[in-house]
Amino acid sequence: MKIFFSLPLFLLITIYAYGDKLSVKEIKTEVTAINKILNKNYVKHEVQVPEKLDDALWARRIYLKAAGRIPTHDEITSFLADTSSEKKRLLIDRLIKSSAYKSQMFNWWADLLRLQSRMRGGNQIGAGQLYVHWVKEQIEKNIPFDQMAYNLVTAEGYPWDNGAVGYYLRDAGMPLDNMSNTTQVFLGTQMVCAQCHNHPFDRWTQMEYYQMASYTYGITSSRGGDIQSKIRKHFEQKNKNLSYKDRKKKTQSKEAAALRRSLQEMLRPLRYGATHTERKLNLPHDYQYDDAKPKSPVTASPIFENELKTEKGESKVHAYGQWIIDPENPRFTKVIANRMWKKVFGRGLVEPVDDWRDDTTASIPALLEHLEKLMVRVDYDLSEFQKILFQVSAFENSSPSFIPNIETPYYFEAPLLERMTAEQIWDSLVSLSIPDADERKLNSEIIKERLNRFQEYEEKVYGLDEEKLVKLARKGSKASKEIIDQMENIQKKLREAQEADDREAVAKLRREYGVARNQQRTIFAKLIMGPDFEVRSLYGNSNPYKKNDRWKGFNSGIYRASELQTPANPGHFLQEFGQSDREVAENSNQDASVPQALTLLNGTFYGALFNKNSPFMKKLAKAETPQEKIEVLFLSILNRKPTALEISACIDELSPNALSPLPVSQKIPDRIPKDKRKAYQKNIEKSLAQAQFNKNREYFSLAWSLINTRQFSFIQ
Repeated sequence: MKIFFSLPLFLLITIYAYGDKLSVKEIKTEVTAINKILNKNYVKHEVQVPEKLDDALWARRIYLKAAGRIPTHDEITSFLADTSSEKKRLLIDRLIKSSAYKSQMFNWWADLLRLQSRMRGGNQIGAGQLYVHWVKEQIEKNIPFDQMAYNLVTAEGYPWDNGAVGYYLRDAGMPLDNMSNTTQVFLGTQMVCAQCHNHPFDRWTQMEYYQMASYTYGITSSRGGDIQSKIRKHFEQKNKNLSYKDRKKKTQSKEAAALRRSLQEMLRPLRYGATHTERKLNLPHDYQYDDAKPKSPVTASPIFENELKTEKGESKVHAYGQWIIDPENPRFTKVIANRMWKKVFGRGLVEPVDDWRDDTTASIPALLEHLEKLMVRVDYDLSEFQKILFQVSAFENSSPSFIPNIETPYYFEAPLLERMTAEQIWDSLVSLSIPDADERKLNSEIIKERLNRFQEYEEKVYGLDEEKLVKLARKGSKASKEIIDQMENIQKKLREAQEADDREAVAKLRREYGVARNQQRTIFAKLIMGPDFEVRSLYGNSNPYKKNDRWKGFNSGIYRASELQTPANPGHFLQEFGQSDREVAENSNQDASVPQALTLLNGTFYGALFNKNSPFMKKLAKAETPQEKIEVLFLSILNRKPTALEISACIDELSPNALSPLPVSQKIPDRIPKDKRKAYQKNIEKSLAQAQFNKNREYFSLAWSLINTRQFSFIQ
């Protein structure tokens, strides 16, 4: 049983009692129960069950599903050499606990929550980055799904105090849209059509939409109003003895306007966060139904029959959050169980996974009912839940040769054949190119430092009385006057350059404006924090990619997808291969395209993969015969050994130079003087290494051909 409650100062304290993790025996019991349900349906619907995958293809499948990438050469050869009867179960256990698993789970969450490192609106300083950091922390701690959902929908505070507020800042100024996203993500229910009129294809009315939205409509993304109110009252008190005319003249003067701008700049870092208010929601002015008049106030009410209970003193937002995650909620548990089933098997028992209706029926109702109860039994632990699904017998079967359409029932005799996601392709190529790629992370200390700087800034500002704030603002106004004039002049030139379509001038002026803007920020930040304050730590110009000798000499831009800006910029490999733009939940695509083929031919990875120190090239260099080298290619890229026919076909593509043995190491001639023998030996070794590298270059085209095959890009 979990208990959730909130404390003042926007600190959400969540107390939960984890049930014991399921034992090996209990997991086997759960797996057996699922197998039994599936087998019963196979008989009922006369399903022909495919053959089992061999160990190599099963290992490839589990790595892509649980680790988000293909196995490395060492990983696949180690697994294939293992003769233990428990090796599959033990591999699943290891992967679920690995850094690679957390990386791919972040990609899943990022798609679901529409995570963006840079949120819409430049004024939300660092909010996207801090939201991403918070999600990663929850994955690292393996926070249960229901607790994550509760923390997100009840979030309040500044992003550095509670990163979950990114859930509301992501939709800043759009509380109605945010509610639509909440029902779609956590309840599998699409209500967006009912925002403007009764839903044409479902039972939801516009009134029900507004009643549901009332729970969170009061949450605003603006903060710092209490400070502004203090300052306003301060001025009112100081000017209370002036006549109305003099007060108006004073407040509308240039000096007053400059002071207001200065105060706004000082408070800018504290302007964005989530605040729960008592703001009421009214029906729209064009409401056209008989149950209420336009602009009438709306009373909050849940859309399902399970009762929404409010404890004494509990806010309606927290009651709403508890209602969403209640196991008695008719959709919450079913929806996440179905999402996880789709994640593992490529298709949900209910499709689409986020458009449930009253008449929705699962392809195997008994299985969905069982999975719903299982999700509650594992306490919404997605890792534990997936661990069970990965051990279901059907997961070991070969994918069918057909892809059923959405209207055709599928009885899950095996996972469906799927094309890798953009992240899976990228991360697989990263693992071929970079040693210990799962451990190559962003510098989390940069993020933590930023969290600390924001907290210090907040404490310092709130610790100043209004007299001191106004005094500092006046000082800042004088100090920044020259820079503000410069910025206005740059903006004027920028408009002229844009009208003239002078792109070079536009780019130059934007850079100049950015420099001036940073100078302005520096003035105000140091006024508050002191002359030694590191302004970059507040405004996020620090490079989060730390230098590490462990990866010296490797491409500095190649990290796993979870460590890169999310989503990637247009034109990036990930975007070309269908990464979600994070505007809509789960908006990625796995369609092939011509630009993808060109990206693989000429893109980032060609040089990185064939770097002499890449994991792939090191394995290739150690192999001595052409047959051994071809085996390295297949095990590294397709994660299986080549057939005799494939070896023969590859050898036919190689030149005589590639097939000839390496030169034998030369003996140093006696005529070489003793003081030059060491240098001579180095030259011999260098020459041999170059000869070996030239020989290995012959295999590059073979490797690139394998990477461009369907076998590489599909999960079988």
